[in-house]
Amino acid sequence: MSDLAQILMVTRTFSDFSEAMEFVGSSVETEVRAMIEATLQLGDTIKTKIASSDMAVYVVPPGGIFDEERMGDEFGEDGTREEKERWSVVGTMEIGLLRRSGNVKKVLLKPRVILEKDLVEPKGESEE
Repeated sequence: MSDLAQILMVTRTFSDFSEAMEFVGSSVETEVRAMIEATLQLGDTIKTKIASSDMAVYVVPPGGIFDEERMGDEFGEDGTREEKERWSVVGTMEIGLLRRSGNVKKVLLKPRVILEKDLVEPKGESEE
């Protein structure tokens, strides 16, 4: 509280430091302490909320099955939904971002994957 008394001295609200300390102690200290405690509590709450929500890089391992809700097809959007659900992932081209909060996982940015169907050479196009 002496810092507040010094501010009052610098601003020439009081000319005597002991008078400034007495004023701060009698009329301002309770309110200032309440503000400091509320600010510290708010800071702790914000830190807790941020720490309880984890961000993670999201990469699809080779051999996984393509899931349109959780990943993007690097080479196109051809095929029906039923066909896509059977496509195997060869690898991840662009990483994604996943948020974990407790047991809940949410994809914030879908990883872009290469599918096995994109590596299969169409019949009749092979070099002889």
